[in-house]
Amino acid sequence: MIRVLIVILWAVTAGYAQVEVTGAFDRDTVPIGSSAIFTLSVETSSDEDILAVQSVFLDSVYSALQTFKSNPNDTTGSAPPVLSDFELLDMGQWQKVDDDPFFSGEELKWTVNTIGSKKLYENSFEFKFWDPGANVIIIPPVIVNSATGQDQIYEGLQASVFIAPPVGADVSSPDSLEIEPIKPILTEAKNISDYLIYIYIIGGLLLAAIAYWLFVRWQKNKESVPQPVVEEVIHIPAHTQALTALSSLREEQLWQKGAVKEYQSRLTFIIREYLENRYDVPALESTTEEIVRNISTGDMELSDVDSLKRILQVADLVKFAKAKPDESIHERFMDEAEGFVNRTKKDNTPSTDG
Repeated sequence: MIRVLIVILWAVTAGYAQVEVTGAFDRDTVPIGSSAIFTLSVETSSDEDILAVQSVFLDSVYSALQTFKSNPNDTTGSAPPVLSDFELLDMGQWQKVDDDPFFSGEELKWTVNTIGSKKLYENSFEFKFWDPGANVIIIPPVIVNSATGQDQIYEGLQASVFIAPPVGADVSSPDSLEIEPIKPILTEAKNISDYLIYIYIIGGLLLAAIAYWLFVRWQKNKESVPQPVVEEVIHIPAHTQALTALSSLREEQLWQKGAVKEYQSRLTFIIREYLENRYDVPALESTTEEIVRNISTGDMELSDVDSLKRILQVADLVKFAKAKPDESIHERFMDEAEGFVNRTKKDNTPSTDG
């Protein structure tokens, strides 16, 4: 078992070592209101393909200066970054044709240069910034397909450009505004707006009296009307719901008919819904990483956490990165999903310990 883990770790490390994701602006300093060019670069070996790039980085440029000004006394680093005031003027060769969080397939078009056994993929974006000071963009995660499988490359790097303020402006101090001289108070003749507060008070008292009268009358009418019989709600256990849904999905044979994306979407929805009902976690609106992180802190076995992670990650690649896994994986993942539910279901059998 240890030898297998070592081989897997070596393969993942080797895959990461062959791919390098970087990004930089064409200039260090740009006047406010002027455009700056940001180039994203991915260097791979000749046998690796880029499947997808997360698109959120183009909407998440933040201003280091405004973030600092939002809480200058915060030394914990917990204050969230403040988004910069910027415009995305051009996405280069890329285009977005759907609302998923990835650029993939025909949406990705690169300028490709071959350097020995390496390939350099590049695309440039044009921004215009309106916040003076440092503006920072995060280098996005990139999903690549190599001989070792599909990997997500994310180094946590950033690229920044300094936006020069207008000449003579002081943006370093929040107290740099000049104090104007005190002006005399202007008095105006009274009008209807000066008496609105009294009108509102009288109107509010009248409305309260009417509401009280209506409430008392409604209470009397309610007592004379027979109350409907409340039917008992039968609670179906989370694992029973999940296993029934998985059995129904298996019988539909979606992936055998070519509906692979719908099959994987239905499969992961059933598992996510089971996690919400079983462990009371917001699985339906969480990412795969957030689900695994929340579940890992509970009482689930490590092997079951790994099984859950495999099911959700493959479905993410099929839905968002448009990956096409081997056909045998669909039946195997159905069996793995049913096994996961059976292993993690809540035992409601009454204890017989005396």
